[in-house]
Amino acid sequence: MSILQFPINHTDHSFVDNAPHLTELIDEVINDVTEVIAPVWPLQDYVAVNPLGGIAHRSFMDARAFLRVFADCETLMPTEHYVAEFQKGRFTAANIETAMAELASAGVPLNLSVSQIVERMQMAESTKATEAATNPDRRLHTIAEFASGTDDFQWTEVIVDEVSKHCAAHYDQGQSAWPSPYRKLPLYQAWRSAAQHDLNVEILGLKGFRAFVAHLPHTPAAAIAYTLHRLEVPVHLWTTFLLCQAFSIPGWMAWTKYQTHWTDEDGAASNDLVGLLAIRLAYDAALAEAKALRVNWAFHASQDFVSSPLSSTETGDDAWLRFVLLRASEIGYRDQLLGSLSLSHEEGETAGGDQKLAQMIFCIDVRSERIRRQLESQCSDIETFGFAGFFGMAMEFVELGQESGTSQLPVLLKPQFKLLEGMSNHTHSVDATVEALVARKCQQQRTWMSLWKSFQGSAVSCFSFVETTGLLYGWELLKRAIGYKAASVVADTDGLSARDREQIGPTLRGLNQQGMTRSRQVDMAHDMLRNIGIVKDFAKLVVFCGHACQTENNPLAAGLDCGACGGHSGEPNARFAALLLNQPYIRQALAGRGIEIPEDTHFLAALHNTTTDEMEFFDVNEVPSPQLCNLQELVSSCAMASKKTRLERMPIVASQSLGELLRRASDWSEVRPEWGLAGNAAFIVAPRTVTKNANLDARSFLHSYDYTQDAEGKVLEAIMTGPMIVANWINLQYYASTVDNRYFGSGNKTVHNVVGRFGILSGNGGDLMTGLPWQSLHTGAAYQHLPMRLQVVMAAPRAMIDRVINQHGLVANLIQSTWLHLVAIEDGLLYRYGNDGAWNRMNPAQAVPTI
Repeated sequence: MSILQFPINHTDHSFVDNAPHLTELIDEVINDVTEVIAPVWPLQDYVAVNPLGGIAHRSFMDARAFLRVFADCETLMPTEHYVAEFQKGRFTAANIETAMAELASAGVPLNLSVSQIVERMQMAESTKATEAATNPDRRLHTIAEFASGTDDFQWTEVIVDEVSKHCAAHYDQGQSAWPSPYRKLPLYQAWRSAAQHDLNVEILGLKGFRAFVAHLPHTPAAAIAYTLHRLEVPVHLWTTFLLCQAFSIPGWMAWTKYQTHWTDEDGAASNDLVGLLAIRLAYDAALAEAKALRVNWAFHASQDFVSSPLSSTETGDDAWLRFVLLRASEIGYRDQLLGSLSLSHEEGETAGGDQKLAQMIFCIDVRSERIRRQLESQCSDIETFGFAGFFGMAMEFVELGQESGTSQLPVLLKPQFKLLEGMSNHTHSVDATVEALVARKCQQQRTWMSLWKSFQGSAVSCFSFVETTGLLYGWELLKRAIGYKAASVVADTDGLSARDREQIGPTLRGLNQQGMTRSRQVDMAHDMLRNIGIVKDFAKLVVFCGHACQTENNPLAAGLDCGACGGHSGEPNARFAALLLNQPYIRQALAGRGIEIPEDTHFLAALHNTTTDEMEFFDVNEVPSPQLCNLQELVSSCAMASKKTRLERMPIVASQSLGELLRRASDWSEVRPEWGLAGNAAFIVAPRTVTKNANLDARSFLHSYDYTQDAEGKVLEAIMTGPMIVANWINLQYYASTVDNRYFGSGNKTVHNVVGRFGILSGNGGDLMTGLPWQSLHTGAAYQHLPMRLQVVMAAPRAMIDRVINQHGLVANLIQSTWLHLVAIEDGLLYRYGNDGAWNRMNPAQAVPTI
């Protein structure tokens, strides 16, 4: 007997127990829905996430068709955008022809010629047609959407606000003065307990809601089965209908995905994502009963809309035209990029001869490209390298006086050890009593600041605080209002003197007790140098350059810091890497493995402030005396390179002077302190000689790689399964936030409000915001970020690349389903990876600048 034939009883849940197969079925459906949802990280660790990562196994256009079955989201820009790009010369008719040929080879013939496409673009320009607000491909809607259209009351907004209210209270991390009494329960049980006493939604018109909640099953999976049964949803539509529910609150679904799959065992056990899905579905079911609404499910086709690949070739919109234009714009950029590279130079980064002044290792972040270029042009005795900004140090960094810290590594990885901050990181030791006193002082300062912050926002002080202490803040308010503040991204001093602060840094203390023996430390140092490509010809100074952003009053500030460091400053990683390689026992062991580091080579740490382009060096008092002149020369070259980089950036951030550019870093009203990774479009894996003569306009992730030093292909595999994936996440977050900021972005930055200290809302309600704000993508007059899929260029033999693709399904999905594009440089020739897995030799004419 079909489960839909059980008699519906509003208080009887026995149908769940009487149908054993139902549990397996609902679990399977929930798993399918869960896979589609992408996570979002809390504000303190905010990192870029591909919001479409859960459907990367589908082709790009199939994924669009899939999403539009149950949601109104979009993955293509309107035609007018591509028309504007075409008129600016960023792609040509020849690029359109190439795009059409690629689609035809992939089995997608288009019944249009190039001239017809150009004609349609001209028509779009003349009519100035606006993007349709409705989605003709949408098959299913929530009950709330249906009810909103029948009685002219916005039930969708009401329900989203109710869900947001409960989630904000449940996950609050200290912002609320009155915490939820149910916060220790899983989300669904906490909501079920609170909702039975909450009159708000009933006052708004949803009669009988509390009684409805009281009769729900006690577990979320059972509640989902119960409400689907109660709504009489056919089994073949369960997945689609639940996806429709999930995408009505995509922000909170993303947050519960993080809580469930990316935190700890407790998060996985509580499975709040399933709980939230049950909560959202319960509102729909209660609304259907209160308004006597019944969906005519027979109206829908009997097929499962989302179980198999879909096609949008028959849709009524111009999706395939826009897709051709997207690909044409990508080809236009690709040809310009390839035309700027030196294809015949694939030898390693270092060359014999006199010892270089410095080798500087920067993060692969696109913002490093400008300052690297300026440094090399400023001083020919400086080499630069690109490597993931955590420098292979997979650690949790614990500040002095703290018991836990921040994960300083990509979110795809887990910390392997805790790195403790202390006052004995240098060659001289510090008395333990002195360090304990300093640690206690830090703790007291942090406690005082926390109490003071709580007092400022408490009910007792909310009316009296400003009147009583306002004058004391006058000078500070004036300085912040005019944007006056010293340029620095170093952590707060915690009330310490400058002298004490200078003595604090990462230590080697406690590593052995965590299993990080000297042997494992040597392994870590060896792997880092091998992966970077510095194994010989060491310079006098080798500098690890982390990076961080300086900004004020910006909840999303972590998104401008180092993504490779989990949304934090790269300072601890850089300082620890330098500290490790300055240890005699590390150098001696490396020599035994064939990596000879000269005695006079000194490793150093620096930090690149991406807002001001200042370079700050650390532990300079530990530099040996013979190297002080070299250090002074390097600091001078860095200062000049910083100035030139700022001059290059001035027009981009619409600054009239260097002073105005610097002011952005400390202006608490500035919505665009810098552009972050806006404009990112390429990921280049090659020796620096390939890119050194090109101005890549801070649009490329640059990863150093020399395949001649990677006989087994292990380094290439690590790059393709690590940094390339992270770059793809960043690229697609910027892409999705641009093409559909309503679903995938975070709206207008000026109306953001922090909720629970972990996320943001737009205004005082609505869904949790997840992606990039509009001010990070658009100047107010034009797009700063031009949405296109990542173009990967690898200077490596195709056979080596193929091995990685064949061994890793995720990598294969991204490339073969066109979520990114791949070009190989082999023996000075270019090859494009096709949808069929074959390499296509590129005509040299395809690799020359087109604009």
